[in-house]
Amino acid sequence: MNTTAAEQLPLANQKAKNVASKSASKRLVSLESFLARYTNREDPYKYEWNNGVVEKKPRTMNRDQLFIFQNLLRRFIQLGEFSKGAALICEVDMLMASANRTRRADIAYLTNTQMNLSRNGELSVCTFVAEVISKNDQINEVEEKLAEYFDNGVQVVWVIFPKLKQVKVYRSVRDITVCFGDDVCSAAPTLPDFEISVNDIFA
Repeated sequence: MNTTAAEQLPLANQKAKNVASKSASKRLVSLESFLARYTNREDPYKYEWNNGVVEKKPRTMNRDQLFIFQNLLRRFIQLGEFSKGAALICEVDMLMASANRTRRADIAYLTNTQMNLSRNGELSVCTFVAEVISKNDQINEVEEKLAEYFDNGVQVVWVIFPKLKQVKVYRSVRDITVCFGDDVCSAAPTLPDFEISVNDIFA
């Protein structure tokens, strides 16, 4: 038996109500509440704030990939910026004002001033960021994140691919250098002296 349009209408209305109800049931939280509740949470997930909604995602930086951070850190502490109080840190929350959301960078460079602000719970935009790609990352989201980074003041991003032993150095969404093997990755213009070969990143 065929269902008439009149019979289908109540069903469609009910589905619309259900969708609206589910959207309304999402409890919005302020940025201040998000930072207080989720910034230092220790579990297998990372949390980002998106227009009042808390997004829960698997951590990109797993234990197997921490050696990449250690190799970068060994190089970083040789720089003068380290002695001035700057730092290279894992999982840094940054406010993407243009998108009204936060992003948690896998690795980011913070100046001494930014370090002092972070102690007071204030977010800032780091001008050098590194993202370590894992099986949990979707290419569309990575591209969206890169666009937000450059829209909000990031100057250089290293996108690191452990399986491929490859690093893509972005200075904009159009200015990309693909590095392999003995190719040297540079964090200029943020940190002109911070240079390391791809082989040494994965050593």
